Amino acid sequence: MDFIHELKDRTVFIVGSQKNAGKTTFLNYAMNRLRGTGSMGAFSIGVDGEEKDIIFGTLKPHVRAQRGDILLCSDSSLKHSDLSCEILNVYPFNTAIGKPVLLRALRAGRAEISGPENNSQLSEILTDMRRHGAGTIFIDGAADRTTQVAQEEKPVFVYVAKVEPENLDLTASEIKLVWATAGVPLWKTGDRTENAFLSVDGALTPEKVPPRTENSTTLIVEDPTKIFLSWSEWQALNARFQVFFRRKPDLAAFIVNLYNVSRREFEKKLASPALTERIVYNPYQITATGC
Repeated sequence: MDFIHELKDRTVFIVGSQKNAGKTTFLNYAMNRLRGTGSMGAFSIGVDGEEKDIIFGTLKPHVRAQRGDILLCSDSSLKHSDLSCEILNVYPFNTAIGKPVLLRALRAGRAEISGPENNSQLSEILTDMRRHGAGTIFIDGAADRTTQVAQEEKPVFVYVAKVEPENLDLTASEIKLVWATAGVPLWKTGDRTENAFLSVDGALTPEKVPPRTENSTTLIVEDPTKIFLSWSEWQALNARFQVFFRRKPDLAAFIVNLYNVSRREFEKKLASPALTERIVYNPYQITATGC
């Protein structure tokens, strides 16, 4: 499966099952694959590209910028960067690590990208990146941000998972849930009469699942990031209701990094040929060769 070129000129959220799942490695891989197709932008909801993880202290992959890339960094991180860059904007708001700075790389180098603290800042930065010529924009992290720009940016997301023996069952269930929600249809106003559906505002937890009635067999949820159910709870919900979302991003692919787990063993847990066709395995093996 080669889906990378379908990401061109989209806003791409890279989300994952856990920290250090391989999101930044995929970011580097995807940007390198799209070199020569137009200017690209990148930023993170947290911090990425630093030498060590701020919380765990583990070594982290660098964000490898090339000439022309448009990046969002903090003013504090630029002091330790080897980038030669053109400053495009310094935003007036502060984050925990300093003021966000929008820049264009003038030569290749290592970058520590960061991001905004709320959705209004996110929209402003995306607009600014587009204005400065970024066609494809990658955002590292935060699944709950994808649907906030759904109407304006038509976002797409890539789900990255790190699979080990100790988390095999849990990660397989999480991926099945993401796959199932990606296939839920969008609600169109006027599709049903007022008394024919139920609607849940905010997070859908097991406690907030409404009882089904004879006249209410349709359930509308805001978006996939509001689903806080296990795989078994999601299956039970769909046995009771036809579920719709008001908005949702597109799913591009699953990136699965296997550690001491065979592909056959993992796919047996998924039990879905259609789902396995959307999986790309171990991009580390590809990036290690220089791609």
